[in-house]
Amino acid sequence: MDVIVTAGGTKEKIDTVRSITNGSTGRLGSLIAQEFSHRLSAQEHTIYYLCGVGSVLPKTEDPNVRIVPIEGTAQLQSEMYRLLTTQKIDAVVHSMAVSDYTVGCVTAQEQIAEALEEKLSLSPNFPSKHALCGMLEEVFQSNAFNVESKISSELEHPVLVLKKTPKVIGMIKEASPHSVLVGFKLLSGVTEEKLIETAYRLLLKNKCDFVLANDTDTIHDGNHEGYLIDETANFVKCSGKEQIAKTIADRVIKKLSDDVE
Repeated sequence: MDVIVTAGGTKEKIDTVRSITNGSTGRLGSLIAQEFSHRLSAQEHTIYYLCGVGSVLPKTEDPNVRIVPIEGTAQLQSEMYRLLTTQKIDAVVHSMAVSDYTVGCVTAQEQIAEALEEKLSLSPNFPSKHALCGMLEEVFQSNAFNVESKISSELEHPVLVLKKTPKVIGMIKEASPHSVLVGFKLLSGVTEEKLIETAYRLLLKNKCDFVLANDTDTIHDGNHEGYLIDETANFVKCSGKEQIAKTIADRVIKKLSDDVE
């Protein structure tokens, strides 16, 4: 049995020394990988642990756990696609906190103002919103700094222009329809009903078999509550990262066994 577990967070490069990241430690993902390693010890298996740089690693001496360090979303997408299309991956547990945005370009407030002033002075009429957006995009790109070197720390008003990252979870079932997929949904300060409803929409949209829904308000001081939702919208509540990891491994292995029968 081959399983992919993603964990930790991505880092989106600003320049050669700076990046945008998040606070995900990867601890839950490491526990999930450990649980699969323990459950599958009696059979042939490979666990691909795709993790953000600096993430918590599984505490196991299992030689079949392969650590794959990941930086940005683009690298995650590339490595995930490669594994899904070259290996028979039985399950994917996608717990990684993937950035919603990456850096489109870096410029400065002063450069944008000067470039806009020049462009607007050449226009006989004030441009429409659509034209202004196009103009801004052109200004951003033409005045962007080279991010392959360190951006000067002397800039008074640096401007990061962000762009959406691709939704990696959306390509998993397309690349490997047979793989059991566990997605994750994190919200903040919502009701249990809203949390379950939102997670179930994610499940349907991305053809997940399960989604682990959690709220940031319940993740503190070592506490972590989660709801594992299945395709029928039924769910089981888990308390603590260890129980979440055990429940996910239980359900995934059972589903794979049921599918074989």
